[in-house]
Amino acid sequence: MTTTMFVATLAMCGAQPAIAAQGRSPCPPPPKLEASSTSVDTRTALDLATKILGKIGIDANFKSTRDSIFKDNPRADQAAIVLTMANTLCEMIWSDTSLSGGEKATRFQAMMQDMLARALGPAPIARTDAPKRSRFEGWGDRIVLAAADPLPMQLVELNEPAFKLPETQTGFLRDPPFYVTDANKYFVIVGSAQSRKEGLSLMNRFKAKAPQYDFALYGPYGDNPYYGVMMASWVPRDVAAEALRLARRDVVPDAYLWACRSTGERC
Repeated sequence: MTTTMFVATLAMCGAQPAIAAQGRSPCPPPPKLEASSTSVDTRTALDLATKILGKIGIDANFKSTRDSIFKDNPRADQAAIVLTMANTLCEMIWSDTSLSGGEKATRFQAMMQDMLARALGPAPIARTDAPKRSRFEGWGDRIVLAAADPLPMQLVELNEPAFKLPETQTGFLRDPPFYVTDANKYFVIVGSAQSRKEGLSLMNRFKAKAPQYDFALYGPYGDNPYYGVMMASWVPRDVAAEALRLARRDVVPDAYLWACRSTGERC
């Protein structure tokens, strides 16, 4: 990680430095949840996260804390939990007057790396759609933490890395989860190929045949040396069942369901 110390006036600072200098935290915002659409599982997990965070300090193992919440609440919206925890923990770091600006930046980076660490598993190498750009993408480049130094205009800017904050996942093609559960470990495979080139060609042929759907090409995983074309990835079983029905009807009759063999930090 690199941090750059610099002195600036409010007139010279951008919006984020100005806010930091005025004493307002530059932490990631909490998720905007609507009562009518937030599941009971997610609300339960959020309540648990709030209770746990009220008891731990900034030296806690954030990743294990996060994963224990996911394990006990497998159907909760993981993005909402991560954003809630990141916001709360960042505020804890920000408000700790015993830390200098550089120490805050270092702890913030470590915390965010833990919070945003994804589970290990199959990974996409190409998609027929362009994944929606998160409104928070690149936000990490602009995080500014005010230094706990006598000079009020002295700031510490965190330049690396650019954290991409998560958003709630919908549809058939979803990103790898933070923690694999029985509610996010299913895939629908519509074809396989021996090489990346053949896989890309097959994926594009499926898209041309059924343009109403999108597809993703996944690289070899585990003992399987083949590339797989997915019509659904990292979804609950009921979503996978619907994708499988449509795949067999509109794409290929021999589409099939595949699931991670385990849950936890690895597929």
